[in-house]
This record gives sequence, C-alpha cells and structure tokens, in this order.
Amino acid sequence: MHIITEAKPGARHQILPLLIFSCGLITGITQADTAIPAGWRLSMDNDVIAPNNNDRDYTGGISFIYSSASPATGLSRPPRISLDAAIGFIEQTLDRPGETPRRTFYATEAGMSVFTPEDTQRHAAVYDDRPYASLLFLSSSRQTLSANGRQAITQTFTIGALGLVVSADVQNALHRQFGIATAKGWDYQISADGEPTLRYSRSRQTLHWAHKSTHGMDYDLSSTFKGNLGYLTDLGWGISGRLGRINSPWWSHNPLLEEYAERGTAHATHGASRRQFYLWGGLFVRARVYNALLQGQFRDNAVDYSHAQLNPLIATAWLGLDYVLAGNIRLSYSWHGQTSEIRHGRGNRFMNWGTFSIARNF
Repeated sequence: MHIITEAKPGARHQILPLLIFSCGLITGITQADTAIPAGWRLSMDNDVIAPNNNDRDYTGGISFIYSSASPATGLSRPPRISLDAAIGFIEQTLDRPGETPRRTFYATEAGMSVFTPEDTQRHAAVYDDRPYASLLFLSSSRQTLSANGRQAITQTFTIGALGLVVSADVQNALHRQFGIATAKGWDYQISADGEPTLRYSRSRQTLHWAHKSTHGMDYDLSSTFKGNLGYLTDLGWGISGRLGRINSPWWSHNPLLEEYAERGTAHATHGASRRQFYLWGGLFVRARVYNALLQGQFRDNAVDYSHAQLNPLIATAWLGLDYVLAGNIRLSYSWHGQTSEIRHGRGNRFMNWGTFSIARNF
C-alpha cells in the first residue's frame, strides 16, 4: 500500500532515513529467571519504508500482539483472549513426555496481510501475475524455554479468514486518504467473499554462540528449525543473530518466526540499567508444499496457481535495528526480502518490504 503520492517524490527518501535514525532504542529484557511484565507491540509493514516503492506482491500488513506477564516463580497464564487451549490440545496429542520447561511465555496477536498484482488499475482478473489475496487473523503463541536455557520451542495456532471485502476497504481507504489510485480488482481475490482458514506452527530455536562484553559489543547467534501446517504448509531452517549493545535474552528475539504480518511472539522487554542498541538479521530457507494465498483453498478462483507453477524452495532475509526510549518503549525498523514464489510470468520477481514497530511493557 502506497502512502506517498506521486506529487511528493522526495518524501519517501526523507521518511526512510528518519525512520532508520529513530528506530534504534531498546531497554533491556530481564534474564530467564526474573519476572517479565506484560506488554504489547504494534507492527506495520509497507513498501513505503523499503528501499523501493512498488505497490505489489505483499503490499502491506498490520498486527497487534499482547504478551502476558511471566512471574519469576509460579505459572504464567495466557492472555484473556487466547487460542492457547488449541495449542494445549495439539501438544498433548503429539508430544512425547519430556523435560519440564524452565519458563513458558504466552501471547495473542491479531492483524491483516494484503497482497496484490503489479497492475491494480484493471477492473478484471490479472492473469500471469500474483492474485489479489488477503488474510485477517487471530493467533496465539506459546514459547517454552528448556531447562538448560539453550533451546526455545514456540508453538502458534492461527485462525483467520481469506477473501474478506474489509481488506480491500482498508487498502483503498488509505489510498484515497493519501491521493493514491485505488486498486480495482479486489472482486477477483483468492476466496472472494470470505473463507475460513487456520495454521499451526512449531519451531525449535537453539543458541549456538553468545558473548557479553563490557564495551557494548555483544552478540548472539541461534538457529531455528520450523514447520507450518495449514494455509501455509512448509518446513525450513534458518539462522539469526544480533550484534551491538544487548541486554535481553537470546530467545526474546527471533525474526524467523514471522509469516508476513504475523510475528509469532512479542518481544519480552523490561527496564534495565543498560540501554540496548543493536543490529539484527536472519536468513531462512524453506521447502513449501502449499500456500493458500496463491493456490486458494476449496473455492474456485479467477486467478490461482497449482503447486507445479510455484517454486518449491523459498529464501527470506531480514536486517533491522532495535532501540529503546525511556519508559520501556522500543522502536524497531527492519527490511525484509524474499525470493520469488512464482516460477514464471510477471509474478516471478523478488519481493521486499519494510516494517516499523513500536512496543511497550508495563
């Protein structure tokens, strides 16, 4: 979704440096055995804060995530609005008895992801390109830290709706607000008029290296093995790391959990005597079996793709900065890039977008 008009071509070049400059602050997260307060995080994805400004592919998203408090002793509880019962049922059904987790953290998230083809001005289906698609979702996450403190397992259960007209209404309302031409082909989106969907995700993050310096040049490096089952079905592995002034546990930050607007977990932050300012990044490679946002589900669609028309291997990379203001307010900016999901045609192109987020604990 564009939010800069053509009448102001220099504006996007001014906004990006300002956002990057303002996004470096993060106060410390406490270590695994101290109390962690409740908190929230608001994230906005858009191409206007990416190096280019193409209104296509994953064109925008928004999410709000709330994480419940985790006391130093005793049991933490899911938020009042939560799908954690579904995670508990899946865990009891699939898991073998194992070690007792050291800590457990809970979060609930709601948001929207929006996708469009490159040509949004046609009042007709756009063939040979990515179809219009949208997802409104509600998800819950459960993150458990192992007894040795070197592994974190995150489970996420998501329910959502594909193809709702509200997605088109939101995008076009923003376009009208900023003088941008509205998208004309939303009648031809995947699962037009709405269709329910769901996803279950499970990941295992392992810490490999970590170093704490008295000079503010800390680092950590971890790997993540992750699987999705549902409207996205795939299996992948990746690495992520941080470098800079870090005063938060390694498991509190993992970009590899993200699926477009869905973040998977909220950052657990807490006041600390030492501010944080660090660079972070990640690389994730997955073998994808199914993507309902391109292939559809049960309904017939004006434009969709078969599995044979999609690339089975997809790579995604992230690069970002985190910083914290007074009062446990954290700002973050990140760039995301992804290899093409479509094998041939106009839809065969690299995607990239920017994310700006603000988070606070209380």
